[in-house]
Amino acid sequence: MATRHSPADASAKTGDLSTSPRVVWSLTWPQMLMMYLMFFMGFVAVWVAGRISADTQAALGMVNQCGTFLMVVAMALSSGAMAAVSQSLGARRRDRARRYVAATVIGCFTLGLGVAFAGWLWHDAILRLLRVPESIFPQSREMWRASMLALPAQYLYAATGMMFRATRQVLPALAVAILVCCVNLVLCLGLGLGWMGLPDCGYMGLIWAMVGSAALGALCNCILLNRTGYLSGSALPTPRWLKAGLPYLMKVALPAGAAQLVWHSGYLTLFALVASLPHDKVNALAGLTAGMRVEALLFLPGMAFNMSVAVLVGNSLGAGKPAQAKRVGLNMVWVASLMMSVVAACLWPFRQTLAAVLASDAGAQMQIVNYLNYNLLSTPFSIASTVMGGIMVGAGATRYNLFIYGGTFWLLRLPLGWLLGHRLWGTADGVFLAMLASQAVQTSIMLYVLLRRNWTRFAMRVSPPAQRAGVEIGRAHV
Repeated sequence: MATRHSPADASAKTGDLSTSPRVVWSLTWPQMLMMYLMFFMGFVAVWVAGRISADTQAALGMVNQCGTFLMVVAMALSSGAMAAVSQSLGARRRDRARRYVAATVIGCFTLGLGVAFAGWLWHDAILRLLRVPESIFPQSREMWRASMLALPAQYLYAATGMMFRATRQVLPALAVAILVCCVNLVLCLGLGLGWMGLPDCGYMGLIWAMVGSAALGALCNCILLNRTGYLSGSALPTPRWLKAGLPYLMKVALPAGAAQLVWHSGYLTLFALVASLPHDKVNALAGLTAGMRVEALLFLPGMAFNMSVAVLVGNSLGAGKPAQAKRVGLNMVWVASLMMSVVAACLWPFRQTLAAVLASDAGAQMQIVNYLNYNLLSTPFSIASTVMGGIMVGAGATRYNLFIYGGTFWLLRLPLGWLLGHRLWGTADGVFLAMLASQAVQTSIMLYVLLRRNWTRFAMRVSPPAQRAGVEIGRAHV
């Protein structure tokens, strides 16, 4: 698969780790396009589910949200590797970066197998814990069990994609994402609705589409990483290297994993909170599911900035330039927030239209509009917070993400959502307002940390003996 290389791709090979606007944009726009491709795949899945039934749309939302929760381990390990790889390249230590890439990919695939087995084994207990309504429980169970087949491939696809970004090789990852999106589109429409002469599998067609596209993406990414030398036999970590290199990876990955765990378990609890509302719970759940697809138009590009800034901050700190890391990080916070706020303002007049496209049921449409009323207003806060989270990942300061994201979600968003949604209003509006309020508080705290705390101290430190041995020792201070 041949691709033309952008300045960002070239930088990974030539050693040019510039943070100029041109290089920053060349690193960000392919990731932004990849995020939109992910949105498109999710949008199509929700659209097909809505054409099948509101029950299918609600069940898909529960399965997808819980599946995202199970991706926590892969995202945690990848976050640790993102910091280690970007800082290693900033320090001109490409061999060290290669070892981290190989260790991360192998570790993620192995862990994906274990998590998938556990998810399949305890499927009923998981769905009961989520308080899935009885009307959609059999459908949710069938979709959930089949989705576990895709989980190891999803782990591998996510990890390899993150490693492409960490090494500034964004165009190969984009080429694979385009291929995956096209295949997913054909399979969703074909197997979900019986189009293009494919067998009509109903709601299970959506799951088989996910399984097939994830497997294809993982395979292609592994082949390309191997061709670039980051997943070759010589890059495999030795026991001696693992002993010296894993401590820093774990020091970053464990808080990142805990943050992901706390955050996604919070969202699962939020879905359970909506699923148990006193009034109109099924439509509220369908509205939340579909509304989050529209939110992805704003959030996923924010994640592109999140990943770009993590790489740039990591490169700067690895090169011993903390002032540059702070400057680049702050600039990307303002640019991303302003850009996506403009997009949110453009979407505001079309809330009803988007709801009609995503759902055929009038009740579900009303709940989608309710969700968007609050969510679009929160855009400046959510995007700024997302980019600042990427800064902390690049610096290895993931414990800030854990404490701030987790604290505001569990101590503010969920209690306030329960109070407004279950006790005072009895509707989903109370939960949606709580989401807006907690997002504003979370962003304010993250901005204080960025401006007032010494988060650069968590970056990797290399001792002279480790340098001679070709390995590193991580040292971060609380």
